[in-house]
Amino acid sequence: MQDAAQTQLAQALGFQPGMVLRTFGMRRSGNHAITNWLTRNREKNSVFLNNCVIGKPAATSCRGIEVNTRRLPHKQGDSLVDTTFAAGDGALVVISYEDFAPDTDDLVAGLTSDIPEEMITRNIVMFRNFMNWSASLLHKVQSNDAQQPLDCLRIMMSAMDKYRDLLDLVANAKSVGALPVNYDRWVARPRYRGRLLQELGLPRNDNTLGPVQPYGGGSSFQRDAQKAEELATDQRWREMINDPSFQIVLLAASQDPELIALMHKLMPQDAEMLTTYLGQAQFPYHVQVTDT
Repeated sequence: MQDAAQTQLAQALGFQPGMVLRTFGMRRSGNHAITNWLTRNREKNSVFLNNCVIGKPAATSCRGIEVNTRRLPHKQGDSLVDTTFAAGDGALVVISYEDFAPDTDDLVAGLTSDIPEEMITRNIVMFRNFMNWSASLLHKVQSNDAQQPLDCLRIMMSAMDKYRDLLDLVANAKSVGALPVNYDRWVARPRYRGRLLQELGLPRNDNTLGPVQPYGGGSSFQRDAQKAEELATDQRWREMINDPSFQIVLLAASQDPELIALMHKLMPQDAEMLTTYLGQAQFPYHVQVTDT
């Protein structure tokens, strides 16, 4: 069965993959910046299959493709072989899933139907600290003029459910052999990036943050930024703090005990910021109603 799946994937890509990394992360969590960094540090060539569909073959369900860090034209369902064969045998393959957090048991349940679990070198779980992630996602959702405020809030509530599930996977990553990558630390600490490369067995060829990635329209706050070093990714919550919808998102998050517990464990500074903000805002505000 494994040989058949290996043959299926090799035929779809036009080469025999070497290292295969599978990534999970919420939108606006630096997924594409981290993936670009991974492929830049690979000595051999690479293929990135972006935003695949759970349970379907990665080779036919991906919504975008890069070969050797170059984004190439691709329509979902099209044959890849003419585009990817040039990567050559032994190339790194990165398969990404967005806005999905598998249960720990599901990591061995055929999430990628054309690749057996034995071929997955490592599962990587990418996450961003809550305050800046929620601010960035809300700002991105609000940029769609067709979205009314209530629509934006519905999207955010659904996203927070998935975000909480993803943090649960991060908290249990060691037990399932997954590698958690914190985007905030990745941006701020070259040594952290270096340790991650070592953990994955990748050479340290380019440990910079690299260019701003174009996926999702690039940065929703700094449209003209070309280099990742130009992005103030740690200040997004400050830019959104007076937005009424963002305030509702923060209040809703504070009412989720499981999310708050995970924040205290994985991002205590964000948990403290959320608590401090809500204390200053004096929520809830009690109004005494009298009979008339």
